[in-house]
This record gives sequence, structure tokens and C-alpha cells, in this order.
Amino acid sequence: MSKVGYIQRYLLIIRKIRNEKYIGLEKLTNFVEEKISYYDDTENIGTSQRTILRDIKDIRYYFDIGIEYSKANNGYYIMENGYSDFEKILEPFDLLGSLYADKRLPKFVFTEKRKAKGTEHLFSLIHAIKNSLITEFFYLKYDNTLSHVRKVEPYALKEFKGRWYLLALEIDGKLVEKGMIKTWGLDRIQNLNITNRRFNKSSHVNIEEEFKNTFGIYSDKDKQVEEVILSFSSISGNYNESLPLHETQETLIDNDEEFRIKIRVKLTYDFIMELLSQCENMKVISPKYLRDTLIDIHKKAIKTLQP
Repeated sequence: MSKVGYIQRYLLIIRKIRNEKYIGLEKLTNFVEEKISYYDDTENIGTSQRTILRDIKDIRYYFDIGIEYSKANNGYYIMENGYSDFEKILEPFDLLGSLYADKRLPKFVFTEKRKAKGTEHLFSLIHAIKNSLITEFFYLKYDNTLSHVRKVEPYALKEFKGRWYLLALEIDGKLVEKGMIKTWGLDRIQNLNITNRRFNKSSHVNIEEEFKNTFGIYSDKDKQVEEVILSFSSISGNYNESLPLHETQETLIDNDEEFRIKIRVKLTYDFIMELLSQCENMKVISPKYLRDTLIDIHKKAIKTLQP
């Protein structure tokens, strides 16, 4: 079976245990055996209880997902804090497996034609991050010239608008003395080399905290977190309710006339660009200078577009 098929089996195990707490090994094995048969290239895959036990061990080790066995309840469960961000990375493989489970599916499943580049680096970088390994690569600039070899200490991976980014400290870089994380697009990384040289992770780097109030891929440490209040039409509000702008989003008003939210976020370039994409049905209640910034951008755009 292909490597994608093995990952598909991992996902089946994770989701079944998460959805059915204290599931027994026999029932879990039967479930995986039934579901895995829906996919192509499964002739040589094993689904014995021994195989499932080995898979559970691999899932714990490689993906940091806390699958445990309860003797009192005679079954497997995932601890409350057992969710891993690696599950998000595995999801594209689930989609891939689903698309090719039956060759007729692509005829009515339409995916984005613009395929993100650089995703082939994901698992290599996961390995480097988990094991604190110094990583080297060339970086392709937007003028299509290659930079010198970049040597970095990788800390995390971040997805934004369908693209993946590496968050790392650059060794001997200009910002390393300040402990500032740089963002590298995986689509522009070339000749990736995961060395066997380890580094000690800095106690001053907290990726989760640094990006907590950030929209996009740059943390902009120098910017302050601000309270932003936005008002949308009721129709646009339905969109923003189903897909919140930010994890801090709080609904203030929700009726037939208005959908008003409050978020706490840094006013980064990425955030301002996102607001511009929704300006037709949105009002900035506060802060005032954010509203003025959007107005100035629109004025410049009008001047540029005029013949």
C-alpha cells in the first residue's frame, strides 16, 4: 500500500477513538478493515489487531496524540488535551485518499486549481522541529534569484490562506540577537537539508503566545494588541459567524439589521488586507485610525485606477 494509504489508516484510528470513547481493540480493528477497503491500493495492507496496536504506538510517538487504554472501561480513548496540530497536517491526506477511493469522484469533486507548492517539505520539517535539528536551505527571492544558504533553528509550521510557512530563528541572522522569529514560505524553500546538528530551543521563544493576537504570518512584535469593533450587514455577518476573522472574535450584536463583532488583534498588513476584501458590507466602528487607513487606501486605489 502507498504511504498515503498508511496515513489514511492512522486517521481512521484517530477519528474512531475520538468519536467513540473506550472502543475495544476488536471493534476498532473491524472498523478500520471495513473503511480502508473503500480506498484504492489496499490489497497488501494489514488490518490485524497486531497492526492496529503498532499503529497506535506510532501515532503516539510521531504525532503526539495521547491515545490511552482504560482497563476499567476496556477500551481506548484520547485524553482531553490529546489533540495535536499534526492532525490538521494529516487532513489533506484524508482528502487525497477520499478523492481516489473511486475514480469517478474527481468528476464531481472540484478542487482549487492553484496547487500550493512546498508541501513536500512538511514531514521533513516536522522531523526537524520535533528533534531540534538545525536546517539549511536556499531561499528563492521574488526576483527569482537564490539567496545564500540559510541556516535556521526551526520552531513551528503555520498555515495561512492555503500556504505553509516555516517559523524559525536564523543562525547569524540580523534578528537572532533579539530572539525574533522569521517567516519562510515553504513554496520558496529549495535544496532543503535537515542536518544532524541539534540546537537548544530558546526559553524566550513562545510561538503560540507570539501569534495569539496576530492575523496572518507575521507576528510584528513591535505592534500593540488593539480592540477592533466591526459592523457587517446581516448577510455578511452570517459569513463571518461561520468563519470568524480571529479566534478572539466576540459577537456584540446579531439581528436582522446588523452583525457586530469585537476582536483583539494587531493591526498588521495581512489583517488590513483582509478587511479590504470585505469593505463593501463592513463598517469600522473603532479604532478611528483603522477606518482612516482603509479610506486612504481606497482613495489611492481610485486615483490609480482612473485613466
